[in-house]
Amino acid sequence: MKVMIGRATPEDALAIASLAADALATRIDADSPRVRKILNEGLTFVARIDESMVGFASNFFTFDQEGRRRFELDLLAVAPGAQGRGIGGRLVEASLAAARDSKPVLIRTLVRSENWSMQRLCRRYGFTRSPGQKQLFVTHPRPAIRSCRKHCAYLIRVETLSYSGIWLEGALSQEALDDALWTASQSDRSVIGTVIPSGASHAHDLLRANAFNNLGEYNWWTISAGSAGS
Repeated sequence: MKVMIGRATPEDALAIASLAADALATRIDADSPRVRKILNEGLTFVARIDESMVGFASNFFTFDQEGRRRFELDLLAVAPGAQGRGIGGRLVEASLAAARDSKPVLIRTLVRSENWSMQRLCRRYGFTRSPGQKQLFVTHPRPAIRSCRKHCAYLIRVETLSYSGIWLEGALSQEALDDALWTASQSDRSVIGTVIPSGASHAHDLLRANAFNNLGEYNWWTISAGSAGS
C-alpha cells in the first residue's frame, strides 16, 4: 500500500484530532477557528494510505529576541497500526523541506527525554541535542495585575493545533511571570509555559510558587536551516 504525503487542509481537522487523541493522547478541537486557520497555513502535513489518514506533523513559526524566525516542529503522530513503515520519517522530511523554503535561522523541536523513537528520527535527519536536561513547566492563565517593572524575559505568543499560548524565554523573574499571566489573561491564551535547565533550582522554586506544573524532562533538538533536508 502506497503512503501519500501532502499538506493538510481545514477539512482534515476531524481526522487529525482523532489521530492525535489515539496516538498522542492530545486533545485538538476540530471545530476551533484557530485549528482551521492553522491548517490553512500549509505547515501541517498528513500521511494517507488509501485515502485514510495514518499520520500527521504540525509545525509553526516563532521569533527569537533578535526578531529572527525559527521553525518549530511541534506534533508528530503516526497511527499505531501504521507504525514501523517509515511514515514518521517521511513527515519529518516534508516538514524540513517546508522549513528550508521558509529560510528560518533555526529549526528546533522539544522532545521528551524518554521519547526514543523521536530522538532516533532527530539524529537521522541531522538534529543536534542540546546539552543537559531541561524541565518543561506550564500553567493556565488566571486574573493578574500587570507588573510595571522591567524584566529580561521574552514573551512569545504561539498558536498550535492543541493550544494557544505564551512561552517565556530568557531570565525568569516574578515580574516576567506577572507580565505573562496578565498578557495571557487579556488575550484568551490557554497555556503559559517555559523550558529551563534541570539544575536551575531558583527558577524551579519561583515557578512552583506561581502554580506552574513540571511536566518532566525534555531536550531541545536543533538544526540549522541550511542543513535541513541535506
